[in-house]
Amino acid sequence: MKKILLTIALLGVLSISYSQIKYDGTFGKGIGFETNDGTFGLVFGTRIQPRWDFTYDLQDSTFTDRMTIKRSRLKFDGFFINKDLRYKFEYDVVGGYVRDAVVKYRFAPKWDLWFGQTKLPGNRERIISSANMNMIDRSTYNTFFTLDRDLGFQLHNEFTLGEVLVLNHWAVSAGNGILDLSSSKGVELTGKFEVLPFGAFTKKGDYIGGDIYHEETIKLSIAFGADYNMSAYKSNGQIGTRPGENADLLLFSGDVLMKYKGISLLVEAGARSTPNQSAIVYDPEGNETGAFYTGWGMNFQGGYVFQNMWEIVGRYSFTNPNIDFYKSREEYLLGVNKYIFGHKFKVQADAAYHMVDGIDDAVVGRLQLELHF
Repeated sequence: MKKILLTIALLGVLSISYSQIKYDGTFGKGIGFETNDGTFGLVFGTRIQPRWDFTYDLQDSTFTDRMTIKRSRLKFDGFFINKDLRYKFEYDVVGGYVRDAVVKYRFAPKWDLWFGQTKLPGNRERIISSANMNMIDRSTYNTFFTLDRDLGFQLHNEFTLGEVLVLNHWAVSAGNGILDLSSSKGVELTGKFEVLPFGAFTKKGDYIGGDIYHEETIKLSIAFGADYNMSAYKSNGQIGTRPGENADLLLFSGDVLMKYKGISLLVEAGARSTPNQSAIVYDPEGNETGAFYTGWGMNFQGGYVFQNMWEIVGRYSFTNPNIDFYKSREEYLLGVNKYIFGHKFKVQADAAYHMVDGIDDAVVGRLQLELHF
């Protein structure tokens, strides 16, 4: 990884030394360079999320706290040859691995072909960047039903039917996730449709948490997707435990997002099954040794952004596995955000109450700063 970063730095130095460069920089949008002949552009950005967590365990009545850098990222994106050929690279400084490495080609108006490693077109909560969420972290539902990132091809298109905007996304990927690039026995197929009956959101606000732009008219997005991961070897597809065998995983999911004059409401739902075999893995003696995560779950969350850019938020999320190997979970959350410079500089605090199999589990409090430049 150090060699990659060094190479990028050297390329930047060479570009500045031997080319005529146009420079631009805006807080929150990174630092950009572009050659005068328009054949290469680079935008560099970085962000950090310092966080303080407080946990009261309701099972044994103990209190713990922890201070961490939850996230720290280096991001490079831009174009080469022409602006129809773009790239994105994102490195996780805390985790020490590459999260995104993808090339995007706009081969026709409203049509984009991607190749590389990036987020699959799964649930909305996951696709929204962790920098742009109006919750400190994603929900319990997302933990078990997200598609996460993968390596492969994606095709993205949009078209209009009168005032209605329709987005459609398709992907063929390895199904392994981003931290395992070994050979895969199968392949993963993903498709997703989004219908925006009242047109596009302001500044792509359908993938930004909270209604920070105070939509003047109601904006709505209704999405439905399906994912088929053949011969998966992780319990949740790209992530999770390794049950010890392979199984086909079928996931249906959908979400509805509404924003209007500071109000935002999001509902997500998903259900996963193993259509060709049992979700539970047994050893030769008939003992359960592992399982793929099957069942269903939902996430309800919303918030209101005041004119002074304070926001109150709330969430209820649950997962309901249909096998005894896993436990059901519930999450109740209340929080407050202060947007100092939109999502690029904000302070967030929340408190959550967790239940496992209907039993009190923990109360969690969190305080987080987001700085993105």
